[in-house]
Amino acid sequence: MTFDPFGDFETEGYLQNSLKLKDPVEVKESEHLSFEASIEDALAFLAKKRSIDYKAVLKTHEILFSGFYPWAGKDRNELIPHLAVFKGSKDDPHHTIFERPDLIKRSIEYALELASNKKRFRDRPGEVMGQLASAHPFLDGNGRTILLIYMELCFRTRFAVDWSKTSKDDYLNALSDEIRNPFKGHLDSYLKPFVIDISNRDEWPGMIGGIKGLDGLDKEGITYANLDNPEVQQLYKAYRAQPLE
Repeated sequence: MTFDPFGDFETEGYLQNSLKLKDPVEVKESEHLSFEASIEDALAFLAKKRSIDYKAVLKTHEILFSGFYPWAGKDRNELIPHLAVFKGSKDDPHHTIFERPDLIKRSIEYALELASNKKRFRDRPGEVMGQLASAHPFLDGNGRTILLIYMELCFRTRFAVDWSKTSKDDYLNALSDEIRNPFKGHLDSYLKPFVIDISNRDEWPGMIGGIKGLDGLDKEGITYANLDNPEVQQLYKAYRAQPLE
């Protein structure tokens, strides 16, 4: 089933894109062209920010995807506050449930707070990425936006993840486990062997453009349900093994 939260796929295409494209391959290609054309602008914006806050996360998404999505830079709470978003069916025991729209901002801010503890961040690099990903702030483009935010946060702690050595499937499996059961070391264990020292951002645009699959949580099996549904409310109550502190 096509992810159609606005209910206007037939007239406006996938997520009201500016070209009104419906074909998934064409959508992904055009969306990624917008991303690649804007990487350097987004990185320059983040490099100039004294501190990374929620507004910076929204602006990064806007810079990256406004060429394709007119709503770029607006989070789910602004666009579809009544819908819960899942990866996989909510009836599947292995589904991933993303943060409630009204708690997205708090979830992102908690991730940024975790990243401010530099020793903990380097020792537990998966916690911050997992928290950012579980927030899933946007209708699309989450993986790539979060990647840039995460890389900038890592740089400010003087380390990086050597993404070229990672495996798409292994990474996404570890990330899904982290989202389902946070702060238990699932993503820390996966990422730590790939942590390296870093001193500049010079090679980032080319490296990021070549990374495949890190946006995999954006589209594959995305479904949604109304937050008023008692079953959905119960899922949220039972879902988090550890609440935000």
